[in-house]
Amino acid sequence: MAVNHLEIKNVTKAYVNRQQQIVALDKVSFEIDEGELFCILGPSGCGKSTLLRCIAGFEQVTEGEILVGGRPVDKPGPDRTMVFQGFDQLLPWKTVLENVEYPLKVNKLGSPTERRERAAEFLELVGLSEFKDNYPHQLSGGMKQRVAIARALALKPKVLLMDEPFASLDAQTRTVLQTELIGIWEKFRPTIIFITHNIQEAIILGSKIAVMSKRPGTIKKIITNQLGRPRFVGYPGFDEMWQELHALLDYNRIMPSA
Repeated sequence: MAVNHLEIKNVTKAYVNRQQQIVALDKVSFEIDEGELFCILGPSGCGKSTLLRCIAGFEQVTEGEILVGGRPVDKPGPDRTMVFQGFDQLLPWKTVLENVEYPLKVNKLGSPTERRERAAEFLELVGLSEFKDNYPHQLSGGMKQRVAIARALALKPKVLLMDEPFASLDAQTRTVLQTELIGIWEKFRPTIIFITHNIQEAIILGSKIAVMSKRPGTIKKIITNQLGRPRFVGYPGFDEMWQELHALLDYNRIMPSA
């Protein structure tokens, strides 16, 4: 296992709004080993999505640095792919297969035949091979998120970034996709950073869980999840971990998000 696969070093992110500086992240530091499924848990408005966008290279940090494989992050790249919360992240004029293939084409990876084969491989992985010729508007929300995951994984990134990808799904579909994501992770061991505000989801998914404070976001504590898999509500130790995380989030004192 490669140590310090991803390093966040004293990262501060501030915005200027109407001549007022708003600090979203304040001296955030942690490290993630290769192959971890690392959950970041925090209340709305704490800066967790901002942190993910900085790791993706969509935004620049104000202070500090982010390293992936020892290299500074200063722009987006195919070594970091992202799955968003919304169902509108697919290109509506392209088929399911073409959506998965598209980033391979943009990054000029392989021949057209190789790109098509790789896209088909990852569609099969998420169980959507029979829908390869469908368009996004013909899919359910859960199916759209499966396509987005296949598209992100097809690039074989060093880090897969997931910004509350299941938050808009119904409870049953969310549970199914959580199970499928764990299966993908156990098979391929990609490094995953998964953002959530749901304590139960963090416990079910995370090999480690970082708890963020309210804005300005800092890391309050990182917990190594010792529970075995598969995990579920009622699993021995689940309730105790839920109570610990809930206490760390301190929901009774959370300020309204801006």
